[in-house]
Amino acid sequence: MARPTGRGFGILGLAVGTYLAGRVIGTWELYLLAFAFAALFVLSWLLVALAGRRIRVTREIVPERPVAGDEPDYSLTVKNDSLVPGPQLRIRTDTETLAEDDLEGEVESLGPRGRRVLRTRLGWVARGVHTLPPAEILVEDPLGITRAAHRSGDPMTVTVYPRISFLRSSVLHPELGLKQDWAGQKGLLTPGASEFRGIRQHQPGEPLSHIDWKSTAKTGTLMIREMEEPAGSDITLVLDGSADQVVGMLPETNFELAVRAAGSIADYALRMGRGVTLICHEIDKRQVRLTADGGGRRNLLETLAETRADAAAPLALVMRRLLSDRLTPLRSQSLTLVGMTLDAQMARALISLREDGVNLGFVYVPGYSFAGGGGLLPFLPPREGGGLSGQDAGALPAEQRALLLTLADAGIRCVTLAQGDDLVRALSVWQTSRPSRTAVR
Repeated sequence: MARPTGRGFGILGLAVGTYLAGRVIGTWELYLLAFAFAALFVLSWLLVALAGRRIRVTREIVPERPVAGDEPDYSLTVKNDSLVPGPQLRIRTDTETLAEDDLEGEVESLGPRGRRVLRTRLGWVARGVHTLPPAEILVEDPLGITRAAHRSGDPMTVTVYPRISFLRSSVLHPELGLKQDWAGQKGLLTPGASEFRGIRQHQPGEPLSHIDWKSTAKTGTLMIREMEEPAGSDITLVLDGSADQVVGMLPETNFELAVRAAGSIADYALRMGRGVTLICHEIDKRQVRLTADGGGRRNLLETLAETRADAAAPLALVMRRLLSDRLTPLRSQSLTLVGMTLDAQMARALISLREDGVNLGFVYVPGYSFAGGGGLLPFLPPREGGGLSGQDAGALPAEQRALLLTLADAGIRCVTLAQGDDLVRALSVWQTSRPSRTAVR
């Protein structure tokens, strides 16, 4: 609804005062002046009330799916649907949890059916699924007499993917062999890699990542390479989302680092042709099956973008359920836990899983380094068949250090991560001379 500004009330006061003066003095020129002030107020009110409601705003973010830490382009398209010149506009966008600062822009009067595009750049964006409310439009006439505020457009949902690292090997899964990455570059083979079974005709709906292009060129039809997966090919990945274990301020929290680590490990396994079962420990436990193709990787990014650290139940309960759930063939799988929680109860659950024959890895992301403490101590080499690695293990409290050593003695591969760690260096078996890249698409 259009409302007078302070200047508008002043114009109304002048109109009333001039009119009363004309009545007292009896000068007709004062009446004309009073009517002119009143007409000026009415015209400004009509301009704001009628034309302001015909202003339409559409918004766009490029890229549509940014990655955490990026500064995507943000554009506003402002259109005047009325047949009269539009008023001055100030457009405000509440970024909610997407970015640190809200966005504001100004548009001078638009002509009839006029259109203008405003472009700016957002600050760093945070991982997650963010819903932005409709843009708030402050409409004001050129003289600043009348003002109105309303919202235009629909709410806007922005999905920000986590920034995951491109691993060429994994200290938690050394049995996996590099077969082929998404760009088609071949890597090294290990005894754990898939074995070639044969070539057959491609069936509709099957992924194109295993197409044999030489056979396709010879036959003129799509041919696919059948690969036989070895025992233990599936990977179960558990991401800890305990709300009481999160330390730090966005975007630097131990949970965000845990999400990046889980995404990097899962992405590596998918590129190796392994299926991944991702279990997110949230207020309502979520389990997602990821297939070793482009669709699985998109599901991975979407799932990690949505996950939140809001679980109230202890993570040890999830581990005990995995241990007691005999419907899940954990003996034939590798289980990796990316957790922020480590206590005696958790250690017992992990050791029980290991004794049950599970190939187990544990990525520990404590919160001490995100609270402003923690120093770097020398690298602790892993033990044969499992061990403890990471530069910051020595900075942990004595209880956590003892528990990590106990897990290592039980044959569980353990890695600790702290703020500022290079995930490629911390999670890889070896590093190549080529610069590492970040997988974001």
